[in-house]
Amino acid sequence: MQGTLEPRGEEALKVAEAISSVTRFKMLRLLSREKLDISTIANKLHVSEAYVSEEIVLLEKVGIVRTTYQKGKRGVRKVCDLAVRRIVINIA
Repeated sequence: MQGTLEPRGEEALKVAEAISSVTRFKMLRLLSREKLDISTIANKLHVSEAYVSEEIVLLEKVGIVRTTYQKGKRGVRKVCDLAVRRIVINIA
């Protein structure tokens, strides 16, 4: 895991928008404790796996979350982890 994400300019706006959703923020809090697969995140937050998957893609695009694929009981599962521990948004 990287230490800090320090986006600037337009990139800072994208990151701020990504973390402004209550659900995405809750996902990040869960991932700050442990790596989780899409299904587990959905169950913990009482939302659909499809919704979690979409939100994770957005968080991946801005560099906050990273994913890997691991063998599961019935196929492959997408496992999510924080890519950074800290985000510093520079508005200058």
